[in-house]
Amino acid sequence: MCGIIGNVNSVQGLRLDLLKHRGPDGEGIWNDGNLCQLGHTRLAIIDLDERAAQPMISRSGRFAITYNGEVYNYKELQQRFLPDFEFRTSSDTEVVLELWERMGTEAIKHLRGMFGFAIWDRRERELFLVRDRLGKKPLVYSHVGDTLSFASELNALEGLLPETPEIDPRAIDLFLAYQFIPAPLTIYRNCSKLPPAHFARFKDGRMEIERYWEIEFAPDYSMSEKGAEEQLEEMIRESVRLRLRSDVEVGILLSGGVDSSVVACIAAQECENRMRTFSIGFDYGKSELEYAEKVAEACGSNHLPRIFNEDLALSYWGRVVSAYGEPYGDSSAFPSFFVSETAASRVKVVLNGDGGDELMGGYGKYSPSLSRRMLTPVATAGHALGCALDDFSNRYFGSAKGAKLADRIASSLSPYMKVIRFNHFFSSQYLRQLYLGDVFAEVLGARSSYEKDLLRGMNLSGPLMCHLQRIDYSHYFSGDLLVKMDIAGMSNSLEVRSPLIDHKLFEFAAKLPPEFKIKNGETKYLLKKIAAKYMPREVIYRPKAGFSVPVSSWAGTVVGDSLRLAVNRQSHPMWNYINRSFVKTLLDDTAKTGKNGHRLWLLSILGNWLEMKKS
Repeated sequence: MCGIIGNVNSVQGLRLDLLKHRGPDGEGIWNDGNLCQLGHTRLAIIDLDERAAQPMISRSGRFAITYNGEVYNYKELQQRFLPDFEFRTSSDTEVVLELWERMGTEAIKHLRGMFGFAIWDRRERELFLVRDRLGKKPLVYSHVGDTLSFASELNALEGLLPETPEIDPRAIDLFLAYQFIPAPLTIYRNCSKLPPAHFARFKDGRMEIERYWEIEFAPDYSMSEKGAEEQLEEMIRESVRLRLRSDVEVGILLSGGVDSSVVACIAAQECENRMRTFSIGFDYGKSELEYAEKVAEACGSNHLPRIFNEDLALSYWGRVVSAYGEPYGDSSAFPSFFVSETAASRVKVVLNGDGGDELMGGYGKYSPSLSRRMLTPVATAGHALGCALDDFSNRYFGSAKGAKLADRIASSLSPYMKVIRFNHFFSSQYLRQLYLGDVFAEVLGARSSYEKDLLRGMNLSGPLMCHLQRIDYSHYFSGDLLVKMDIAGMSNSLEVRSPLIDHKLFEFAAKLPPEFKIKNGETKYLLKKIAAKYMPREVIYRPKAGFSVPVSSWAGTVVGDSLRLAVNRQSHPMWNYINRSFVKTLLDDTAKTGKNGHRLWLLSILGNWLEMKKS
């Protein structure tokens, strides 16, 4: 796991210091004259020798690579395609590089893992950017004129640009709508995220982006429940086994939930040595620490529990807000930073349970009400109509009540709304009150445009649950969940591997009948049956707890105080976009009712991020 950075046709130097946290074990810069620069910061995991340092040049000298991530099946690829090649290293990087030499972009389909990398072709004078299928590893870029700049993180990309990039108000609105800024947008104009499962080719100042993988939902109703359970368990075991490949110790982030517990128990069986597990509990609300300790006992791990509280959240505030490079509002980022920092004090690599809910139907939003299911045949048209109604009401209805009514009607017209707008804290009814006039005019239609682009061209066939999972993979899953743990881990120089986020597993799960995922109201039905073989039933069959912080309770402390200070400062940069009087009204209303906690949380994140950028 590492940090990558580079540019083409640019005189800007590479700021490796901005990616040092992603790779504290080494760094390097390579250039092809004035044509291309590639930079790399290394977190040494496989082949710890200096010979595996990057950027790396192919044996022929034609290709150069800077690579972030892990291709877990590199040994199998080496044996299958390059059995007679004399490798200089035992790293997965060299396997990827030499495979590219022989196959070009066809090599991507053979890679199994998480990755974001750049390859420069010296002969053709073209650069390729590649991102893994599900979006575990980030890759951002800026294409202006005949210059291309790229990096693992937005903060590092910003350091490559000749001028301070301009903030995009549309991105602010998407953040306040969903709590994250979805691909391909970033907070800045002319800066983009390469979407998952895509590669880009840059040559002669032109950039072409192409999708190389698409998940296909095609439930196989001839599959028996027993056969599906056995195959799923073996595939999870294989995925865990692959992710234990490392030349350094591997630990486990054990939340106490079903997903990480399954990973932990199987990993303990596959690992020769006693594993370390890391858990955190909370001094508020729902804590799964007691269940994590039961699982740790079941798998015989060396367990390290910690407690997260409000004071810790305050101490992490500035670091977390800054780390994502743009406004990011998922409150579980804070405990994720804490557990990552705890684990990084002992190990450099961990496994976690991310992806189980998306893989096996762990959310209630995948099982909508009967009234919403009845709209399945017209779901896409209903969504488009709902978007149109949202935009019309905000453009022409002056009253908040009229916009609120239109918002409720629009949200009921399609079952897709429940997934896309699952975390919809500032729904469209707030737009006119929320923004200054000129900003309102610019953001109007931004959500509709993004959502329609999201659905356009998407293969939405089969049962409704398949539609909803497919949409979620491209929206919340890749835009929020995976972003959270990449930054939380790598900010602490910790590589986080997710056995349940394996494209082979996702392809298999897409063939399962929906009732193998949610049965008689029991979510993750088949995965829980597997879990029962490894751990006590009380760990498995209980209400879902989650990993977030009590945002509503903290509205008057962690977030409320900073917003009140901002409201009292007319020069605060947030008031270049947001209606100051509206925020004051929200604060006053919260003081009386205790409501609006999540809205204030997002506004506080936005305000703090803008102020950091101003300074």
